[in-house]
Amino acid sequence: MIVDNALKAKLVEKYKDEQVYVVPFESVKHIEDKFSAIDTKDNSLKQLTKYDNLGKFILRHDAEYNPIFQQLIPYVLIADPSGEKFYVSKRIAGDQRLIKSLSLGFGGHINPCDGPTNVILNAFHRELQEEVDIKLHDDKIHFIGHVRDLTSSTPDHLGFVFVVKADKVRIKESHVLEGQWMTLKELEDNYFNFESWAKYIIDYLYLRKNIF
Repeated sequence: MIVDNALKAKLVEKYKDEQVYVVPFESVKHIEDKFSAIDTKDNSLKQLTKYDNLGKFILRHDAEYNPIFQQLIPYVLIADPSGEKFYVSKRIAGDQRLIKSLSLGFGGHINPCDGPTNVILNAFHRELQEEVDIKLHDDKIHFIGHVRDLTSSTPDHLGFVFVVKADKVRIKESHVLEGQWMTLKELEDNYFNFESWAKYIIDYLYLRKNIF
């Protein structure tokens, strides 16, 4: 997508001096489109530290729609202790185009407060704390793969997909979002109300039947 002067001005006004973490597209171009699972036998979180030396923080309005960079996004799925249900958020206020839309993951951009080392995991923890009140079932963090949508209007984002198990969860921004537990069957039944990243992960869950 070509960023013209009008769009650039809107991006500058919207994001102001916000900085996000990016890596060169060339360094992650080998990662497949849609959802690509990793070998769960090699679920070492230490492998994520390699990205500390690949990227840098730049102004977000310079990162958006920029094909040179990929913005890294921790994307966290919350499962119940059995691993058979997932906590889903539904938008109930704000942008009218997004009302009733569903999201399977929680997370967001990596900011300077998450650096300078372990940037992905630091952002993972911060975003989770900001978005939900959560009582974790255990301290295990499962890194299961990557998600991206290179055919969308925002192909400059690369998601790192994690799963945690929780006994209790509550949405913090309850005036904007509401949360509920869904079985895999319910995820499938509501498939077309989810954003694209969620759809790709649901496709994977449908084939696997169990994420663990």
